[in-house]
Amino acid sequence: MADQQNAQDLVRFLRGRGVTTSEIAAELHRSPRMVRKILNGETSGALYRDTLEELASTGRVTKVPPRRRLKDGSLMPVRTKAGAESKTVIPEDPGGRYTEDRQGGRMQISTTYMAEGGRQIDAKIPKGRTAKGRAQANVDLVQMIRNAAKGQAKDKQKQITARVTFANGRQMEVNTYNASTMLKRVNEAGGDTLGWLARESELRYVNLDVSEVPITGVTLNVTQMPKTEAYDRNQSRGRSRLPRTLTPAERKLKAEREAAAAKRATRRRGGRGTNS
Repeated sequence: MADQQNAQDLVRFLRGRGVTTSEIAAELHRSPRMVRKILNGETSGALYRDTLEELASTGRVTKVPPRRRLKDGSLMPVRTKAGAESKTVIPEDPGGRYTEDRQGGRMQISTTYMAEGGRQIDAKIPKGRTAKGRAQANVDLVQMIRNAAKGQAKDKQKQITARVTFANGRQMEVNTYNASTMLKRVNEAGGDTLGWLARESELRYVNLDVSEVPITGVTLNVTQMPKTEAYDRNQSRGRSRLPRTLTPAERKLKAEREAAAAKRATRRRGGRGTNS
């Protein structure tokens, strides 16, 4: 009953601060109907209490509550909206997927070659942050990204879809990049492919703390695509990949980071403004 009261009180508190039911639901990655059930005492809300508490105390969410799973590990179906063809649907897990395969061990990289210049690069990486295998994986992955970038023709480009696995078994797709863009970004990170991929993952999944769990697996799917007029326009501007549309949570996180950077800059200037 304490959990029920706690969750219910937290929703009431947020509503009293002007946060709408739909906004709370979006932060929980659930439907407004679920939030109303918590508010009305129809469900305990215990699964969401920590996230609601974080939202109430800090104004933002970094840990999305997990979806309920069946005994076989699959996601539990949820009810669909009225009028849908099916009464239930398998929801999307907002935090990526998980594998039960053992993580860590000796560094291994393998490449599967496919038609039209495509290839899949799979890397298994030791858990230890100072392990020699992690340093070697960085070197090998940079070289493979460089090879893909060099393989681009006048009218063809190579795109790389990056997927990562973390030491806790969490798997997620990071993004799709032009090969030259990925190489540039990794070089800007000092050749630290794993560190760069971790930061990219954190930008896409705001409920991910990359400082605690190291990457133990990387998959790079390289495909050859025709260059488009949009690609040529962006390349002429020094940007060979269209920016991804940020989610509301990412926009909020970006704004907070920019505000924090501005405060640090002000402190370095001794509190003086930019205007003379």
